[in-house]
Amino acid sequence: MLVAATPRRPAKAPAWVKGMRQALTGLAGEGWTVRDIRGRIQLTVRFDDGQRSSVVLELPWAGTSQAALLTTAEKLKALMSQGRGLKEAHQLLAKSTVSTTTAGDTDWTAIVEDFRKAKVESGSIKATTWRRMYQPEMNHLLTALATKPKPVNSKTLLQRLVGVGGEPGSDGRKHRIQYAAQLLRHAVNECAADPRWEPPSNLKPFVGSKPKSTTLTTFAKDDQIVRLLEGIDNSQWRNAVGFVACFGLRGVELAYLSPKGGFLHCRYRKRTARKEEGTDPRDIVGLDPAGLEGLSANLLAMLEEQGNACLPSTCFRVNEEGEMLAAGHALSQYLARNSVWQQLKVETAELPPTGNAGNDLVPYSMRHAYAARAHEDYGFSPRKTAGLMGHSLLTHSRHYGSQIDQEILETALEQAQAVVARRKLEAMV
Repeated sequence: MLVAATPRRPAKAPAWVKGMRQALTGLAGEGWTVRDIRGRIQLTVRFDDGQRSSVVLELPWAGTSQAALLTTAEKLKALMSQGRGLKEAHQLLAKSTVSTTTAGDTDWTAIVEDFRKAKVESGSIKATTWRRMYQPEMNHLLTALATKPKPVNSKTLLQRLVGVGGEPGSDGRKHRIQYAAQLLRHAVNECAADPRWEPPSNLKPFVGSKPKSTTLTTFAKDDQIVRLLEGIDNSQWRNAVGFVACFGLRGVELAYLSPKGGFLHCRYRKRTARKEEGTDPRDIVGLDPAGLEGLSANLLAMLEEQGNACLPSTCFRVNEEGEMLAAGHALSQYLARNSVWQQLKVETAELPPTGNAGNDLVPYSMRHAYAARAHEDYGFSPRKTAGLMGHSLLTHSRHYGSQIDQEILETALEQAQAVVARRKLEAMV
């Protein structure tokens, strides 16, 4: 006679398992539980709507893991309270262990490296931009964090970085504070750094404001450009100066030119803190200085026929980071040695500054002249001119919105006097 088998009762959980589960419930709540998965702890969270989420922790299924489990659960719960799911919080916590020293302190060097990878590998910035602009500021940040008394939160860190140097509102201070804030956000959001390192939303108190600028813009006159071109024997440099004057180029842009129908196409991207990817390539209309009518069309034809060979080879030197940035320096060097340019500088310096127009002739004065020519001779709007020159309307207005020189003043006076004289004649009739 066969006897029915007695059902096997599930083995009772060891006392340490009960203790671990009770401790977890007491810390995190009823919805948190653990079980054994191939010798490791699986943590499961049941939400109010009945859904569950689980992760397997790098902790052995043993009573000795209870303290580590509770510490992990506490950190996960804090991250989830910020709107993250269990899996996302677990990934973030795992990442944070890489950015923590053996003593339990935040490993800022590891966070900086993680930040670098995120910026460069995402294509947000180039590796060269990191080395040139970000790395020096990250070095300042790491030094500030290691200097006693050590900063205890984002505000004390940013305040210490203010003391590194740079005038209020200067580009140097602005970059330092902005890059530090980016790093701190990355530390909190991607490396599970303590929330006290979250930077304030308003950085202006740390960046400061520039005092009203007293820098005067000096415009090259068209007749000065004519004299300068006549005084250049080297045909390649004569072409280079002609391009800068007729198309309002930055010196560095000489290495990035190509013809495009009746336009000059410039591929250079000027990178700024506000626009890290750089300004957009642009098509430029040539505006011939008075006395040089047809020069821009001739230059475009020459560029079409000869390519870069029509310009000095020094404009195309590549630096160790693979960028062509030498043209601006090469242009400045060439002009500094040119006798006609030297004479023009002396003559300009002898004229008194008028209004916001200065008397210090520099290579950029030919670019400034393009802006004046666009407005005064061609009647272009500020928005149109800003687009041709490759900067924002705000930048254009800041540099040229209030610029006026003696010649413009005298022309305005003559026009006003002519109106008064005409009205007097009309009144006598």
